[in-house]
This record gives sequence, structure tokens and C-alpha cells, in this order.
Amino acid sequence: MILFADYHTHTKYSDGRGTPAQNIEAAAGRGLAEVAITDHGPKSIGIGVAGPETFITIKEEVAALALRLPNIKALVGAEAAVIGSDGRLDLPMEIIDQLDLLIAGLHPYYMPENLEDALLYTLPNLAARFNRSAREKMRNANTKALIETINNYPVDIISHPDLMLPVDTNELARACAGKETALEVNTGHHYNKEEIVRSAARWGAKLAINSDAHYPENVGELASGLALVERLRFPAEMIINAVN
Repeated sequence: MILFADYHTHTKYSDGRGTPAQNIEAAAGRGLAEVAITDHGPKSIGIGVAGPETFITIKEEVAALALRLPNIKALVGAEAAVIGSDGRLDLPMEIIDQLDLLIAGLHPYYMPENLEDALLYTLPNLAARFNRSAREKMRNANTKALIETINNYPVDIISHPDLMLPVDTNELARACAGKETALEVNTGHHYNKEEIVRSAARWGAKLAINSDAHYPENVGELASGLALVERLRFPAEMIINAVN
């Protein structure tokens, strides 16, 4: 099995340390055929882009690099944050429609849109990080929120499911299988990735193996994810960035 793409990388436009050009050059240096620049949406506190229109700026910058880096396909997407129990994302559809790729995920620190969201979803999720009973309650709420997200947006990948905020990976995998949305095996974080792979296999969901690189030198570091899916005998044809 060979991984030909890294669909989750960050740049200085959000909380990364490199430029789009540096990420693309790093991916080309690792022999990848494709790479995506997927900075955080604007509602993520301290790590998001300045505003939704920033993604259009990134697209223009990446398009200008195409002649200089002709041997790799560079995509521009976003890692949008789920900001409500109804699955709302922190990007408007008019921006999403212009992206090459949409990643959606749960993150604990973002700016809620109103007081109701803050009291009923944002703050309970923060409490769930420290309280077991709250965690079990929010597991259901987060799973439902992500399912609403994939029902209402053209989500390609769910980023690092069950990493920072709890989800039911089986229910999520079942929903993703029906929507052609991939669950991410994220090599940049430590969490129960084996359960993600097993849930995807159980329900016929696809996977994406990504680095979540925040430094150019980490772009394309996918070996641990590849080793995991090979050990669990997950089929290459069900991994969106893999070939046999």
C-alpha cells in the first residue's frame, strides 16, 4: 500500500509555522502526488484564520505556485470547527463552495455564535474534559452534532474523531459510510486511532491518513498511520489517499 497524498496541513495563515509554498515543497520532497493546505476556520480561538475570506487569499497564492511546482497537485481546503449542537461550521457556504476540500472537526476552544450555544454546548464540552459524567452526556451530543454536519455540508473528512472531545465512533462511522465522508487517522496526535479504523471497517466507512502538520518538515509524515491500517488489514481501496 502506498499513500500518495496528505490532505491535512496548516500554515502561517492559522497556527502553522510555514508558508503554503513550504508545505507544498515538503510534500513534493516526500514524493507525494497531492497535498492540501487546510487552515483552521475563523472561530477557533487563537489558531483560526483572520476571516473566511482568507481562504480565497490562500487559493490565489497556491494557484500562483503551480508553475513553480508543477509535479504536485496542491489543493486548498479548510479544517472548519463545529460550533453548535446542530452541526454548524464556522465557515459560510459561499466560501466552502470555493474550496477544493472540506475537513470538519470538533475543537474545544472556539467563539460560540450566541449565548445559547455557549451555555448548552460550548461550556458543557469544556466541562466534559474534566468530568466523567459530563463526558458521557457530551459524547452523544457531539456525535449528533457531527452527523448533522455531514448531513448539511459537503464534508470530505472528519478530523481526528474522538481526540479532544468525545464521540461514539461506531455511530459516526455508520453515518460517514452513508455520506462518503472519510474518518481521519491523524498521525500528528495521540488518540485511539485503532478504534477509528475498527469502526470504519465495521460500518464500511472510508479513511484518510493525514499528518495534520503544523511545520513543513512534518508534512507527509504518514508512516505510523500506514503501519496501523496494514496491521489491521484495512483495505487500500477504502482509504482516500492510498493505492495498492
